[in-house]
Amino acid sequence: MAANWRKIRDKASRRWFYALFFLLPLTVVFGHRGLAPWLLLASLPAFARGDFWQGAFGKLFDNPSLSDPRFASFVALLFLCLWIFLSAFWSPKHQYDLFLYVLAPALVGGSIVWFSLNLSREWAWRLGRAFLLAVAGGMIILAFEGVTDGFLRRALPPYDNPGSRDIIALGRGVTALAPALFPAAAIAVRQWSRMAALFVLALGVAAAVSNDVLANVVALGAGFVVVIVAFFTPRAALRMTGWGAIALLLTAPFLAAAIPVEAVYAWAEAAMTPDMLSASASSLHRLAIWNATAHEAFACLPAGCGADYARMWNDAAPMVAVPGAREALSVIPVHPHNIFLQIWLELGLPGVAAAALFLYFCVAALLRAQLSKAVSAAAAGAFVAIIVSVLVEGSLWQVWRLAAMALAASGVALAHSLEKK
Repeated sequence: MAANWRKIRDKASRRWFYALFFLLPLTVVFGHRGLAPWLLLASLPAFARGDFWQGAFGKLFDNPSLSDPRFASFVALLFLCLWIFLSAFWSPKHQYDLFLYVLAPALVGGSIVWFSLNLSREWAWRLGRAFLLAVAGGMIILAFEGVTDGFLRRALPPYDNPGSRDIIALGRGVTALAPALFPAAAIAVRQWSRMAALFVLALGVAAAVSNDVLANVVALGAGFVVVIVAFFTPRAALRMTGWGAIALLLTAPFLAAAIPVEAVYAWAEAAMTPDMLSASASSLHRLAIWNATAHEAFACLPAGCGADYARMWNDAAPMVAVPGAREALSVIPVHPHNIFLQIWLELGLPGVAAAALFLYFCVAALLRAQLSKAVSAAAAGAFVAIIVSVLVEGSLWQVWRLAAMALAASGVALAHSLEKK
């Protein structure tokens, strides 16, 4: 009876995943925010298994030790979430549930990672291929939408809401899939060939370039550089990415406070044509945002201004004349477009310490896992693509961005599971 139940459960879980991987490309094309509920649905097969609760949490807490980087990273994550909750007491907004915006994607993503690492050979092969085809299919549709100026988004209802045709949403779809592109390429190497992996990566480049979001192009480019390094020295590449991210986190407000905003604006107005200024206005605005956020973060030390302070600060923040912009813009939109600066601003030194420790122990866990060269390269490439997005446009309270990180982590786990089998 128990054996028959397991067969039924496994068959249902496999079909569930196939259906979800079929929906993944449509999710990122027509509603990138849907990636968070997609991730939740993908976690159900793990949460429905008793061996998940025993294998994942049981082993983690049976012999808890900070010498285990998995347990240490979990403790750092819990402290970060606790501090987010506490900071709501002195935040102007007093939103006490914001810690769930971080904790939920982490727990849900962790369950999918565990599930991916405990697959049979047949499961790993089938789900690995499904993950690869879903990511590649998503990039193909996104590239098509970019070339055709959003043909599918314009062709499908609703027709009376111009906001629903916001083509920048397609760029966000590329952002959601970009980190997962690297583990998808690693799976392609294992299941097909290196040429297939290069083709998958080329699809990502086409989608990023055609949808005109510079951050995606930079993220993929930086990821490619690290992948090349990782093929020569995989463990050094992982260490380099980890320590680089920690260094950027610790120095973020000091670097941002040193940005000569006025001098850069004066140079841009003198050296650029009106069309160039108009195209660069968003990037130039970010310089003012980061600079103002850094000074405000210093004023709120050591505890920070409180979770989601930036959204309330927006109402009283000064305006700045950005070259190329049609009107004066606030020095802080609803978030600082830089998660590291946002942690400094809203969570202060305890939040920075918790985030730095979490990054350190996550990299330590990857190093302890003894990943193959291809999987190490995939992990390093995905990590760098995430960091670029974190530095130039991300917000800690955008759950879909954290879900994109979890999706990439599950892809790395699938690739590693294939290598083990």
